[in-house]
Amino acid sequence: MIICPNCGKENQDHYKFCLGCGARLPGGAPASVPPRASHTPAGTQITPPVAPQTSGGTVIDPPKPPAGKAPAPATSAPSFAAATPPAEAAQNGCNACGMVNPQGFLFCGRCGNRLSAAPVTPPPAAVPPPITARPSARPKLRAALHLLREDGSDGGTIDLEDGPIPFGRDSGPPFDQDFYLNPKHCAFTVEAEGVRVDDLSPVNGVYRKIEGRIELQHGDTFRVGQELLYYEDLPEAEALADGTERMGSPNPGYWGRISVIVDGGRACEAVPIVGNEFIVGRERGDLTFPTDGYVSSTHCRIGGDDEGVFLEDRGSSNGTYLRVRSGQCVPFGSLLLIGQQLFHVRQS
Repeated sequence: MIICPNCGKENQDHYKFCLGCGARLPGGAPASVPPRASHTPAGTQITPPVAPQTSGGTVIDPPKPPAGKAPAPATSAPSFAAATPPAEAAQNGCNACGMVNPQGFLFCGRCGNRLSAAPVTPPPAAVPPPITARPSARPKLRAALHLLREDGSDGGTIDLEDGPIPFGRDSGPPFDQDFYLNPKHCAFTVEAEGVRVDDLSPVNGVYRKIEGRIELQHGDTFRVGQELLYYEDLPEAEALADGTERMGSPNPGYWGRISVIVDGGRACEAVPIVGNEFIVGRERGDLTFPTDGYVSSTHCRIGGDDEGVFLEDRGSSNGTYLRVRSGQCVPFGSLLLIGQQLFHVRQS
């Protein structure tokens, strides 16, 4: 072995440069080379060349076969493609002389050329498991019903969250003493634009204060002061299937009818609508209620045009309330009359 005088690393005898630092190595002891054999007569044993000893000692001749015996003919070994051992695949090849050096050597052991770093194959990137998209939780919708007393003061709050939330006489005080309420009168569901009202009452319903003019349909009920009014369409009379016409008073152009509903849900008075409008009031109009102090002088009007029939408040003091059709969404800011309770719908 040759020890590098520069870094002290041990190198094999036939290396010219140190594998550790690349410095030139001093010459090692030359291996003994056997003399070339001259012409050998037949029947004699040929001494094969001896490989140099790696430990740096003398060359030892192999033992000779017994005299008189001819050497066995050399048998050619089958040729196989040399497979590269796993360790060799990880070694560095010198760009100058082609010598394969062990992994980690910085300089070639034959010519001293600096070796390039072996490419490091990065490990395969870990493939993250597929992420199952989960539906994001929808934020809860909230609203509130503020109870208004007769003097306009706040009488308490009913908080609403999503829904449906039932409401009625079963909701407890003070509503348990309002016998215009059913035990389960209606249900509220909060939506983005307001509160949906599902009418569960077969009798008294839920009423909303109208703003401006609103469509009026056949069978709608509305409240004016303490009065409950019912609207019906009066279409033109048609003959029966066999051509027979019904008898009746001449029709001057009636197209609708307003009926007054008294206690018990019975109609006691009906007034036909003719012309472009129909006025309801305490003092002036086509239908008047002179003894109802909650009805304004000219309270509301009903009109008809090519777009249909509409109900319009005329700036009354106490407002006009139209019964909410079940499943309708009332916007935030609306006033609801349920039984004898007046609520203001607000967004939380």
